[in-house]
Amino acid sequence: MSEKRFQEVLAKIPYSVCVVTVGLGGLENGLTISWLSQVSFEPPMLAFSIDKQHYSAELVEDVPNFVVNLLAEDQLEIAGHFAKRSMTGDSKIEGVDYRTTETGLAILTDALAYYECDVVAQHEAGDHWIIIGEVTDAAILNDGAPLTSAQGLRYKK
Repeated sequence: MSEKRFQEVLAKIPYSVCVVTVGLGGLENGLTISWLSQVSFEPPMLAFSIDKQHYSAELVEDVPNFVVNLLAEDQLEIAGHFAKRSMTGDSKIEGVDYRTTETGLAILTDALAYYECDVVAQHEAGDHWIIIGEVTDAAILNDGAPLTSAQGLRYKK
């Protein structure tokens, strides 16, 4: 099957658009993802994928925890902000309203909900890493509908 055909058919599957925030010794970062899935009820687990070549892959692989911030349908600008590349020393978190967890991770205060997770597994899957996290805390922050890839946001190589 051609890559183009696969992309066209894959675009019919809607995914939630989220910002994953991570931190490591004062270096905080966030990245927009559109591949999030529940993995387990007991214990509660979520998984997301990140391209091995993504500039944040190393940071995500090196940290013991992360926060998934579920974006609202009117947060396209935030999704774009965290999707852009950053230079060394740049902080995408600056200028965005957030609070921190006890472990120092950023929770975007305008997000619909958040899920704080401890990394329990990382698996190589083709050109991506699958990161699995056990949810240690979660809450609904705001009312509204989620931003989804069906609204035109889709990661492409």
